[in-house]
Amino acid sequence: MAHKPIWYLGEIPTELCDLAVGDFLKVPPKDANMGKDGEVTNHEQRNTTVRFIERGHWFSYLMHGIAREANLVCGWQYEISGHENIQFGEYRPDQHYDWHVDVFPLAHSTLDRKVSVVCLLSDPSDFEGGELEIKLYSDYKAPLKKGTVIAFPSILQHRVTPVISGLRRSAVIWMTGPRFK
Repeated sequence: MAHKPIWYLGEIPTELCDLAVGDFLKVPPKDANMGKDGEVTNHEQRNTTVRFIERGHWFSYLMHGIAREANLVCGWQYEISGHENIQFGEYRPDQHYDWHVDVFPLAHSTLDRKVSVVCLLSDPSDFEGGELEIKLYSDYKAPLKKGTVIAFPSILQHRVTPVISGLRRSAVIWMTGPRFK
């Protein structure tokens, strides 16, 4: 089986996106931080609002299934033992998340993030900018459509470009497993 660096699943129905957003907005927002346990605030690197959704939310099961399928279909064969809570992010004008990876190699943890799964929950006509870009041999821009789901190895560099106008919403979940050796 050939390995694929990124897996574009397609779309989650817009009705499910809207239901998820309704649930997610009930959780109090906070300023996004970076690093293990969110110990660093750096608005030059990352400027967005996030909400962490309780484990067991129905949308996490949907995203978990997508990540497992991507891991199999793409031939990554990462050992996956769990996942983190969904991170619901909102990006307003001038908010962004610059180039980064979703793994913390120097963290004192027994687990690593293996697969990142991103679902766009907004209609692209509601915002300008805010593209998800992933570094490969050349930069890859994820398709922008409400409900679009992209899965990729968490070690790949990626970013969300600055939002110029409107409001961009997304859900992210990270599949975890034993530390890389």
